[in-house]
Amino acid sequence: MAKKKAIFGKKSKGNKTRERRYESHKSQIVKLFIILSQRGYVRVKDLERELEIGERSAQRLVRPLKVQGMLVEDETDRGRLNFNRDHYSFAKTHVSDQDASTLAFLYKFSKVFGGQISESVLKSIDKFFVVEGEEYPYFVITSRVNQPNTQMPFYSDLYASIQQKNKIMLTYDSAGAEKTVKAWPIAFLMSDGMWYLCYLLEPEGSKKQEIRTIRYGHIKAVKALPDETFVKPDWVKPALKEARNIWFNGNRCQKVVLEADNCIKDYFKLSEYFPLQKIVSEGPKSFRIELTICHPLEVVPNIMRFIPYIRVIGPSSLRGEVRDRVKQWLTD
Repeated sequence: MAKKKAIFGKKSKGNKTRERRYESHKSQIVKLFIILSQRGYVRVKDLERELEIGERSAQRLVRPLKVQGMLVEDETDRGRLNFNRDHYSFAKTHVSDQDASTLAFLYKFSKVFGGQISESVLKSIDKFFVVEGEEYPYFVITSRVNQPNTQMPFYSDLYASIQQKNKIMLTYDSAGAEKTVKAWPIAFLMSDGMWYLCYLLEPEGSKKQEIRTIRYGHIKAVKALPDETFVKPDWVKPALKEARNIWFNGNRCQKVVLEADNCIKDYFKLSEYFPLQKIVSEGPKSFRIELTICHPLEVVPNIMRFIPYIRVIGPSSLRGEVRDRVKQWLTD
């Protein structure tokens, strides 16, 4: 069933009316499924009476379920719609082995997130089928959270502010001192096993806004500002999609050329380690990669990872930074 989109922002009378309708529709859907789980069937006339809605509203409520095959007409009892138990179950949704394996993979992988986000994913998947105790062919090897049940402070306020596009007063630790700024919260961001808050600062004059990230553990206080909303700039979404670590913003303009030995080519054909990464030429011993970055630290960590099989062709400033890091590592 297609979801009706909730409208956030400054609450006009029209918005409030739409929100009330949306909440009413959600309530009707929940009640419909309660009826189906208890009886195994439903009638439009019964819905009109029990949900206190008109015939057209009741028909609209059951129509998507009929289209999906979840409700089928009773062949002997006119007007009765039976829950299709052959293909659907309230206890556990029917899924194929492939579906189950894929969802189990996501289930296991979500445990690295920790806190409320991990709980949210686990609970959502667990509504559909049993995972624990079953054998599946997918495994993921990654860094693990030492205390996966640790709750993330301020999560509820931040989640609501991100969803409703409300500004916040954000207090965080900056080099041992607390700093407070007015911010536009954009997203929770996980990078290298750590959670960050991605946000924009409140605009100041003609100064261009840039995406900022703060490690979640450095956040000291969050004050939601429900009466102040913002409009997320269009460039934010593509900037997030192109990011490969936390060192990014909307000004992606520096071209970089790398050369790597063919023994690591598979890595770069299968995965994007750098933003806008593209293999531009391939030779008998090596291949070249072009990319576009916002900040040197978008690429330096992964360049260091693949040394000695990768080299910086340009720009010279990046080549010098990598050379200095290697020298420091060798002398320390």
